[in-house]
Amino acid sequence: MNIAYKNITRKVSAAMLVSLLFFGTTAMAGDKAPKNKNKGKVTIFEDGWQELKAVEGEPQTGNFTAISVEGEPVQSDNKKWTSGWGNWSVNGKGGNSKRGVIMVPNRSVNDDWLVSEEIELANCKKAELVIEAYSKYGTDSANELKVLISDNYNGDVEAAQWDELWMESIHKQNQAVERKISLKKYMGKSVVIAFRSIHSGKSVKNMTRTTFLSNVKVTAIRK
Repeated sequence: MNIAYKNITRKVSAAMLVSLLFFGTTAMAGDKAPKNKNKGKVTIFEDGWQELKAVEGEPQTGNFTAISVEGEPVQSDNKKWTSGWGNWSVNGKGGNSKRGVIMVPNRSVNDDWLVSEEIELANCKKAELVIEAYSKYGTDSANELKVLISDNYNGDVEAAQWDELWMESIHKQNQAVERKISLKKYMGKSVVIAFRSIHSGKSVKNMTRTTFLSNVKVTAIRK
């Protein structure tokens, strides 16, 4: 009896194993693995903010340059600018505290730019600008943050030709949200990215919007 029981057990186990292998193979053949959209992508530009240390009286904007066209930017302490850009411990994507830059217009007329170093898009494909940012207070319509790109910038923001890149609103958030913008149109060129904060007119008196940038980078696939 014991021997017969063992043989039956072995036959049943073998049959179950064959069935499992068959159905497993069939399922694998029918299911397609999701494509990894980031496969092969490398970071070709990053803001450089995370390596910075707060220094009183210095903007510390990493791989970006702060340029004020109208209004005098003054960094009142290590945490913020008035009508300018400066360092801040911001709420990054996921709510983690990290170093970034912040714009506090302080109810004043301003035209402030944050311009990146040159970004080389030669021998690249599928380049993408990735922005993690958020803004609080005020209203979307009365506060302007523009994301711009230029392929002929030579140090003068007013002389360069800029294209505006559309970005979904980042307003009324308490931590950074991610926005991705295709740079397909600029493949093969050397470009700079700029964030322009501009406020004027009657809305300035009621405007208290604060904008935070926690991470900015460009990714691409090398040819």
